[in-house]
Amino acid sequence: MSEPAVHQASSTPSPSKDTSAPGIDSADGVVGADGQDTSNYRKHTSGNPLQRVLIGRFHRAIAERVVALEPSNFLDAGCGEGFVARVLLRRLPSLAVTGCDLSPAASKLAAGKNPGTGFAAASLLALPFADDAFDVVGCFEVLEHLPDDAPERALRELARVARRAVVLSVPHEPAFSLANVARGKNLDVRPRGSDPDHRQFWSRRAFGAMVVRDQSLDVAWLGGSFPWTICVATKR
Repeated sequence: MSEPAVHQASSTPSPSKDTSAPGIDSADGVVGADGQDTSNYRKHTSGNPLQRVLIGRFHRAIAERVVALEPSNFLDAGCGEGFVARVLLRRLPSLAVTGCDLSPAASKLAAGKNPGTGFAAASLLALPFADDAFDVVGCFEVLEHLPDDAPERALRELARVARRAVVLSVPHEPAFSLANVARGKNLDVRPRGSDPDHRQFWSRRAFGAMVVRDQSLDVAWLGGSFPWTICVATKR
């Protein structure tokens, strides 16, 4: 397997347009040509006070779980524009962070936001890394975008490149959709209130069951930060 082009944070992302088709395993759901016109980017840069509070709590919950695992290196798989990587580096400045996203534009933007890191364009279904390459692998707000059995296939890849643990997050259904309905969002989407880019709708218990189905991971902790589920799974 050939190595993907890695975007180093020390270089300025080029303005060249990404002409590739939108990918299903981006943290964005919809990939914009400049890495910014995405639902993920809008979510993280929203001026809505409530949304900012929820995102901040979510980031702190993820960071606490990753910090507790004491990794020396970390893969942010489906990294989007690098928001989670930036949070982790604030908590663990010496952490060696690598990120990958199907969108070359998003990975370039992530590199620009996170000095001293490397980001690559790559698919969750075929990660270009060796077995056990990272102490901990994270995959946040990505798996729900994958159709059919792709989440299980992606989990096998995440487990393969993780040496010790995988930290995951997905929307906690039906709480996620109901919260959108309560504020009048996505009322024309089915299930009502869900994100139009979502293909999977897991309750917390159903997500935990899916994680262990392949028998390569054990659930060490299953909780969340409203309206998301967070799972820490360890290698068997």
